[in-house]
Amino acid sequence: MSDDRRWFSAPVTLKDHVEIAMMRDMYFSDTPYKQDGYFVQLGPGNKWIKEYVNLDFPEWDGDKMALPFKDGEIDGIVSYHTLDHLERPIAVLAEIQRVLKDGGWFVNIVPHYASELWHADLTHKSQFATETWRSIFSTRHYDHAAVKGHVDWKLRIEFNMIMGFTERNTVLVTKLVKDGWASENG
Repeated sequence: MSDDRRWFSAPVTLKDHVEIAMMRDMYFSDTPYKQDGYFVQLGPGNKWIKEYVNLDFPEWDGDKMALPFKDGEIDGIVSYHTLDHLERPIAVLAEIQRVLKDGGWFVNIVPHYASELWHADLTHKSQFATETWRSIFSTRHYDHAAVKGHVDWKLRIEFNMIMGFTERNTVLVTKLVKDGWASENG
């Protein structure tokens, strides 16, 4: 008889309880944080993160501009309620992959397409569902529709879940990781 049990440490935080109670195929993992890392927040609006490079409009227009970083230069990128305001989020995702180091991570939080939060804001341009990422990474037609040429996706879904404080205002919380880190840092 195979033992398919998952063992968890004793819960300390609310996040730990959610992980134990709700996870099925995916589970939280602590995003590695390096004190000397290089981190970016896209579209911070009025929520700027200290010690991050905060890129916001008009200095950075995600629909028209590449990310102003070298290939493989960034350790981690966060985006809270930004990609849903862009017409070309797949092109931005390709840019995110380009600038992330192997093992670099991207944490994205956007309104779920069925939530009131998405429908109430007329500046929203792109919808996100739990299957959005899997569709982008597995379907070639997205590459040609959104970016010039083919993208060899190296991002993998580490976490992807709908969350919310109320039923009408749900968000999609996603963590993507650029392949390469686990094999190098075990």
